[in-house]
Amino acid sequence: MAIHIIQIEKHRFVCGLFWQSLSRPRELAREARELGAKIDSDLYVLRTDQSTAQAGFGQSADGARRGMFSLGAIISKTLALEGAYFDGEKQRVHNWLAALRLPDGMWAYFAARDANFLPNGDFAGTREEVMERLHSDYGLGGWSVVLGDAELSDYGFHNFEARTVESFIPHRKDGRIRAHRWWGLQPVHTRGNRWPALAAAVLALALAGGWVHVQRLRAEQRAAQAAEEARIAERQAVLRRAAPSVQPPPWGGKPTPTSLARACVDGLGHLAAGGWLLDEYVCTADTASYAWSRHGSTLDLLRAEVPDAVFDLGGEKATLAVPLRLERRPPEALLERRALMEPIISGLQHMGIAFRIASVPPAAATQQAQTQTRAPAPQWQAYSFSCDSQGLLPTALAELLDRPGVRIDRIVNRAGHWSIEGVMYVK
Repeated sequence: MAIHIIQIEKHRFVCGLFWQSLSRPRELAREARELGAKIDSDLYVLRTDQSTAQAGFGQSADGARRGMFSLGAIISKTLALEGAYFDGEKQRVHNWLAALRLPDGMWAYFAARDANFLPNGDFAGTREEVMERLHSDYGLGGWSVVLGDAELSDYGFHNFEARTVESFIPHRKDGRIRAHRWWGLQPVHTRGNRWPALAAAVLALALAGGWVHVQRLRAEQRAAQAAEEARIAERQAVLRRAAPSVQPPPWGGKPTPTSLARACVDGLGHLAAGGWLLDEYVCTADTASYAWSRHGSTLDLLRAEVPDAVFDLGGEKATLAVPLRLERRPPEALLERRALMEPIISGLQHMGIAFRIASVPPAAATQQAQTQTRAPAPQWQAYSFSCDSQGLLPTALAELLDRPGVRIDRIVNRAGHWSIEGVMYVK
């Protein structure tokens, strides 16, 4: 996420921090520094609002500097103290969106769910970029109030409150900004925490001599083994060229991760159809399926909004299946496992998203057919994968997954949380 810096009076403010929740109330700064080191960020800021603790991370390589003020932290603190007007009264607000014009002509965008910034809920861009994101997030529903410049009042947002950037920043009686030290970015690495790393380095050097000796003995064994494996691989290649595979590439004829994710996100609707609560939304390349619970409503209210809904015999649950028609992609050439997986895993780790990968064994029927026809084994390997989006839309993760041989099987939304399941094919 790009860092954007603006000047207001004599102070410099930063947008575009990457926010992550903290779980150790008595040592928030230490936890933030440890997390910052893991994601290769060298600056952070803490915010504690409404029993919520988060750290926003940035990098000096992107232009951020120690002491610059986090605009997102200031706005969230002001809302925590002042509240906002919605549903006819001023009250605390936990779920809110904000689109604000900046003094340099750019726009800032903020999105908080349950008083927590979304991981990508703090950025600055052009008016078109911010409005596209605002409409996309607003369509998911569940927001108490939308805050923004007065010119946005004509868009018809529910519970809209006109605000400017300056209205969120505390000022003294003489009009100057009342700055607070906690607004400022702090370094992740301090002198105090360099000694453990130095001690570890010394220990590693002490063990290096013995390790090198062991590795020298093993190198000869690996060389002999590699030569034998090369001879086996050459014989297998000759057999594969002599006998064509009977199994068609399973990644062919499926939509790309980006096209499927975009269709699934754009197709999500009926979040509270007729007062019924959406339990689950499951999207595949062929179908988008909904499942609701009655939640105190009635059958006729849901039927009025979703005429094709199918009810169970008890009248407490209902479902709907909507067919999807997506462009299918022909099979492309595959990558080696390392070349495909490492960039994906590294990118997800940088975003703090847990990622699960497992090897998929060949189907029993395929093995039997190969035995009968003496055809070679498939010239690819398959690995299933799954991940939770951690507040990101599936379209953001699909851009990282959109690589040769990667296909998404299912995208699921439960209670506003997205998850993705699919398969990676490699050489």
